Amino acid sequence: MITINQEKCTGCGGCIDLCPSIAISMIQDVVTVDTELCTECKICVKVCPMGAPAEGA
Repeated sequence: MITINQEKCTGCGGCIDLCPSIAISMIQDVVTVDTELCTECKICVKVCPMGAPAEGA
């Protein structure tokens, strides 16, 4: 499961724009991953300059 480390996330939106399954969104200035939509393609992990998205439990 992909999670967002909120301490690293700057809210730039790059992962939101590139997510092919539209699983990442910003809710009340917090980037979140919808685990039911996420296909774990890891594009967000590859594009985030801050390393905020990560594969975790």
